[in-house]
Formats: sequence, C-alpha cells, structure tokens
Amino acid sequence: MTLVWLVMLVSLFGLLCLGVWIGVALGITGIIIMHIWGGGIPLLGGVLWSSLNIYGLTAVPAFCFVGEVILRSGLSAKAFESISPLAARVPGKLLQVNIVLCTIFAAVFGSSTACAAAVGSIVIPELRQRKYNEELILGTICVAGTLAFMIPPSSQFVLYGSLVNVSIGALFAAGVVPGLMMSVLFMGYLGIKAHYNPEITPFEEKRVPFKQTILPLLKLWPLVLIMIACVGPIYAGLATPTESGGIGAIASIIIGLLFGKLRLKSLWQCVTETTKVTCMLFFIIIGAMAMSTAVSQLGLPRQVIEWIGKLEVSPLVIMAAIYLLYIILGCLFDGISMMVMTLPFVFPIVLHLGYDAIWFGVMMCLLIEIGMVTPPVGMNLFMVQAVAGEGTTIGQIFRGSIPFVVCSLIVLAIITIYPAVVTWLPNLIVR
Repeated sequence: MTLVWLVMLVSLFGLLCLGVWIGVALGITGIIIMHIWGGGIPLLGGVLWSSLNIYGLTAVPAFCFVGEVILRSGLSAKAFESISPLAARVPGKLLQVNIVLCTIFAAVFGSSTACAAAVGSIVIPELRQRKYNEELILGTICVAGTLAFMIPPSSQFVLYGSLVNVSIGALFAAGVVPGLMMSVLFMGYLGIKAHYNPEITPFEEKRVPFKQTILPLLKLWPLVLIMIACVGPIYAGLATPTESGGIGAIASIIIGLLFGKLRLKSLWQCVTETTKVTCMLFFIIIGAMAMSTAVSQLGLPRQVIEWIGKLEVSPLVIMAAIYLLYIILGCLFDGISMMVMTLPFVFPIVLHLGYDAIWFGVMMCLLIEIGMVTPPVGMNLFMVQAVAGEGTTIGQIFRGSIPFVVCSLIVLAIITIYPAVVTWLPNLIVR
C-alpha cells in the first residue's frame, strides 16, 4: 500500500505543479488509482453521478445568489451609511465598521470572497480618504470576510453537511456562537490597538448626538429581512436549507428591486456570477469524489485509523496534528478542495477519537477561514487586492491580517477545550 500513497501524492502534486486545475488534478489522480488498483474506469460513471446527486448541495447556488444580489443592488452601501455614525463613537472608529458589516453580511452571504468584495468596494475608498492605517483597512476586510464561512447561511456548512450526511440546520446553529466570538475578538483587538495607538484612526469623526447614531440603524431592515428569509424557515422547521435558500433568493430580488438599485441587467449578472461559482464548485467536487472513492475502496482511511489507534498519544495531540495539517494545506489549496479531498481520511479519524461530527464541521470551517487568508493561495487576499486597486500588495494585506488570524486561533483553542461552546445551541434548537 506504500506504492498507492506514493502514486497518489506524486500524481496530485505533480499535476498541480504543472498548473493543472485542482478539479482535474484530483480527478486524474483518482482515475489512475481506480484503473490500477480499484476496479477500473467503469466505476467512474457511478462516481460522477453520486458526486452531483446530493440534494443538499442545491442550496449552495441559492445562498451565493443572495450575496450577489446584495452586492449589486446597493444595499451594502446603505448598510455602511447606517452603521458609520455609531462606529465613530467607539475606539477604532470606522475600522470597526469593517467587522460589523462583515458580520451582518455573513448572515446573508454564502461566500467569503463575495462578502469581502462587498465590504471592500464600499469601505476602502472611504477609509483611505480619511487616512486610516492602510494595513488595518485591508486586514480587517480580508479576515472579517471569512465570517461568511462561520455565520449561517454558510456554503461550507452546506457542503460539509451534504458530504458527511449531518444536519445542515444543526451546522448553521453551531456556527453562530464561534462566529460571534470571532467578531467580538476582532473588534476588541481593534479597540485596544486604537486606544494605545491613536494614529491608526487619525481623522476625528464629527460627533453626533447618540440618538442620531441609533436611528440610522433602522435602515438595516432590508438586510435583516433577507437574513430571516434565508435561515428563519430552517430553524422554524418549515423548510429544508434548499427551500430556505430559494425563499431567500426570491426575497433578495424583491427587496433589491423595490428598495435597492437592482435592475434586469444587474440581475442577469448575478445569475451568471452564481453560475460560474457553482460550476467551479461542482467541478472540484467531481474530481475530489473520484479520488476519495478510489482511496476508500482500497481501505486507506481504515489503515490510517488503525495506525493512529496504535499511537500512545492523547486525542488532543492527534487533533492538534490535524489542525496543523489543515493550516499547511490552507497555504496550498482552496477551502472547497481541502474539505472534499481530506474528509474521507480525516472524518473517520475524528469519529474514532470520539468527537462530535457537528463540532468538527465548525472546526474545519474555522481552519478553512484561516487558509483563506494565508498565502500563496488565500482567495480573500487576492479578492481584497483586486478591490483595493493598483499599488496594493499581498504582503500588505497579509501583514494587516496576522493579528486577526491570531484571534481566530484563540477561538480555535477555546472551542477545542470547551466543545459545548459549539454544540449547545444546535442541541437546543435543532436536535
């Protein structure tokens, strides 16, 4: 079996080094293994069908579409105008708006990159004009955008739940508390840094009466309504995630047309962008499922479990090794590829160690969040660079992101030591 591992690693990383798309590289590696050891190419047809015949995955394009509508309808700009007066009164001032907006948008966006693009396109010009610290402007948007993976509705939770057959509603509930913890830690760090280094927020915002900072928040009601439409039916037990995503998509169109700048042309752009994202996702899933089917037939996950069972170490040490593996892989692969490629090996190990499947789903998405902001493949780094314009470097964005990555690692440690932080809400609502 050593030869199988060698062929798999050489084939996969060799193709990636040649610049082959990740979905193609995974698929070719799976086909090679199936052809030599796993029963041949005839199995491929069944793999392709089973990869796409997952009902839960149909929720992904719906939630991505909602994010596109909010981005193109101007509702995100109205949210910035609503929150800014209140944020100007707290340490960190308008830098805090980045965190708050990403937290709000995470509850209606299914995509981390779309969330970062929506906030960055509005906030970066405003904060640059006011001479805020450039690295913190970029870093807050880059990292806070990843909250879309943790706060429902998260497309990563939909994918994870569909692949390992656990409740997507429970995953949505499980992500709420860790997501809010991360948001609070991000804001706390900004507040402390601004207190000891006031130069990061040099522009003195004009103070307005407290009452006038609260009233603009009422303008957030369109986003709140879309949020309720996306996840409310799931928690109420009235709809599946797919049906709820459809309800949210229809609600976003109606609200975008009536109260935003959404037009037929921009609506068509929302459809085309959602189609591109969905096709990319499914292409990766097909390739990864081909490889995971091949290695599962050969019993490689079982061998890994047996090997780990012989190790005289505590489960926490093994989980720490898994965390390190995902952090390293996050530097090389995008989150979707990382999840689909590793679950056949890692998920049985986690269950064997006695950990909860819902808890591990949150942990995996948190690790993917960290991977989204680590070079050279961190997708949010490139998205923020594109939004920020010429002259912005990946190094600038990453340096600004480092303190917030540390905050994410703190949350990772907390929910590892105290798993109930993740599991109590789904136990209360869903199970």
